[in-house]
Amino acid sequence: MDNRREELRFLWKRFLISLPFFGVGLFLMIPVSVKSIPGVFLLSIGGLLIGKPLVGLLTGSAGSILFPASAGRRVNLMFSIPESRIMERKYDEALSLFLEMIPRDPERLDIYLRIMKLAVKQMKQPEIARDAFKTGLNNLKDMEERKILVRTYKELMNP
Repeated sequence: MDNRREELRFLWKRFLISLPFFGVGLFLMIPVSVKSIPGVFLLSIGGLLIGKPLVGLLTGSAGSILFPASAGRRVNLMFSIPESRIMERKYDEALSLFLEMIPRDPERLDIYLRIMKLAVKQMKQPEIARDAFKTGLNNLKDMEERKILVRTYKELMNP
């Protein structure tokens, strides 16, 4: 979930692109005259170029009011149904529902963590947790998420 790095790179690229607009815009605005109007226009273009990545960086996972389309980039899977099956002690059903989520969003750390916890704590079947762990390691690309997966697996296997 380290989108911050991506957003910083995107902001940096946009900032470099917007520098000429800021420079020329400020140059045209220094003597207050009719030339100031194009300067304001160029400054606005520069601001628009860095606006989206800057807002994305500031709002993070909270979503964005100014750019709502970018707020929901990831599929929001429903965990409530499998969680309700766990509360009903229908562990096999919950496991199958979690497993169905993997092909839909294979890079979603929560799925693997929930499967491992279900397998070890409720089902008492560590081999299922091991399989989920291996699948997660193969599918997760973010190194921070992989570290979380490894740490959680170790904690579950060595209480």
